[in-house]
Amino acid sequence: MNLDTPLTLSPPWGTVSAWQDANLSIDFHMKRYYPRLKPAIKIARDTRINLESIFSFLDDVCLLTCPRCPDACCLSASPWYDLRDLIFLHLNHLSIPPTQTIPGSKETCCYISHKGCSLPRVTRPWICTWYLCPAQTANFKDRCLDRWQTLSRLLGDIKARRKKLETEFVRVIT
Repeated sequence: MNLDTPLTLSPPWGTVSAWQDANLSIDFHMKRYYPRLKPAIKIARDTRINLESIFSFLDDVCLLTCPRCPDACCLSASPWYDLRDLIFLHLNHLSIPPTQTIPGSKETCCYISHKGCSLPRVTRPWICTWYLCPAQTANFKDRCLDRWQTLSRLLGDIKARRKKLETEFVRVIT
């Protein structure tokens, strides 16, 4: 391995068949271990409640900054679903998007449309929720410091719950 070459991460499950296999596997484990997954399901539901509590704030942030942005994150970033995202979606019985967001690391998300993301906010990858660009961060730190602090606290809590969710799911199925 050449240490001078930057490491390029690729999204997991970049092909349709790999995406379907991953989701079938999680679904299989959910059915097989359903009674033992009750604590994980509670974590997933609590995480969803916390997530939904910040959506209106995030929508406001995006409305103020995204339409005028010369370099929209959604067009230049390479977001993808990770295992925690899929476990969250499955345990909350949310609809699973038909494919991973991008097949490779240098591609644009397939769910971006001329009006923004075509996915419901609750089903988007976590990175699409927690990432706020420097303009959004500065705007809200200056204007609404109390809301900013609340959002930062909730994002930290959601991040911790997602880790706990994955740990609990893996513990049960292994």
